[in-house]
Amino acid sequence: MSASRLEFAETIARKAGQLAVDLRQHPDGLVIDTKGPQDFVTAADLAVETLIRAAIAAKYPDDAVLGEEGGLTGDAAACWIIDPIDGTANYMRGLPDWAISVGYFDGSELTHGVIFAPDLGALASARNGQPALLNGAQISVSDRFDLDQSMVVLGYSRRVGLNDHLDRIGRLLESGCEYRRQGAATIGLMSVATGRVEAYYEPSLNVWDAAAGLMIVRAAGGKFAAPAFPDFLNAPGEVMAANRNMDSLAALCRN
Repeated sequence: MSASRLEFAETIARKAGQLAVDLRQHPDGLVIDTKGPQDFVTAADLAVETLIRAAIAAKYPDDAVLGEEGGLTGDAAACWIIDPIDGTANYMRGLPDWAISVGYFDGSELTHGVIFAPDLGALASARNGQPALLNGAQISVSDRFDLDQSMVVLGYSRRVGLNDHLDRIGRLLESGCEYRRQGAATIGLMSVATGRVEAYYEPSLNVWDAAAGLMIVRAAGGKFAAPAFPDFLNAPGEVMAANRNMDSLAALCRN
């Protein structure tokens, strides 16, 4: 069952990613609404989430589903957690850093995660008790511990003050760390899992942006800190994912 659930998530993430790519080629696919400053939803976001929800309902009708656009449906403890297009601002501008995110919470813990980034040709996946994979090959977090050789990806939320974000950047640079902002938590978390960067931090992140990526980081040998479930299902919270040097990197990121 566990393996088949992961295979299902991989298959539907690929189908959803192809739909998003196809819709971007047509003007109707990019009809845009605004949820807040630089927070967009396109017709593609809605269509992709509809596709994923329909597939889950057909295959696992007893499971609940939490999606960015459609909220929570169902009352089962087991819950699929989906972001149809993470990094919509990148997606709608033709930038490559966006992804489909499909995570699964079995009622006790995260057990499955799939991130598919079509423009990068990258599918990362993991399930409990098995190594994390990128396009079928095993991946692992970085073994760098020296701060002056480390890189941290930062997420930014308007729910948190700008000065806190700028202070965070300053501390990282003063320590010798490099930083990046990619505009999609899924891409940052996948970068941690593949060892390309040492950490990802965001002070206020929604669970649909994080669930699959946190599962993949853990399976790749990394660590993460996030709100406890089910609290995280109900409200955004602070998220940190890193290699084994998490304590030192977290001290620089947290205000």
